[in-house]
Amino acid sequence: MLNIALLDACPAQLSELAVALEKAMHALDPHMMRLTAAGAGALPASLSGFDLVLLAGVEPPDPAQSRETADHSIRTALAQDAVSYRVLYGTAGERLAHALQAVESLLPAAGRPRQATRPSGLKSQPWVWMCDKCSDPQCEHRLLTALLARRDSVDSTPGQQARPLLNR
Repeated sequence: MLNIALLDACPAQLSELAVALEKAMHALDPHMMRLTAAGAGALPASLSGFDLVLLAGVEPPDPAQSRETADHSIRTALAQDAVSYRVLYGTAGERLAHALQAVESLLPAAGRPRQATRPSGLKSQPWVWMCDKCSDPQCEHRLLTALLARRDSVDSTPGQQARPLLNR
């Protein structure tokens, strides 16, 4: 059974997200997951006992300074217990989708839900690596070596024109 903690500095937002997440998790498997929702004033005694800790982040600008203070106290408690956690940002639907993705990543492959269980209108495309932001020298070396080898093989083949490496 997966033990999941949902933490939020805003009680109304916490309640709304907890209900939506619990409903979606019940659709996945009602006996495989347990959700504990808590605000800054009622954190569980030990946060390290959870398989997944989700924190609904405060969206800027936040007119209520008390939310930022509560969010800071939650993050401090997580840091003191050395607990890793995921922060959920965005609209209510986006937060729910991010929470479900985090839950799904912990499920065994056979227990993962079909795409139809995700809220409508949200992207279900896989993440794409952004090479221009990576700067991994070994990866760049492999990529350029492969491109040069491909160029050399095209150049040495009689009757074929060399193609440009990059489209400009």
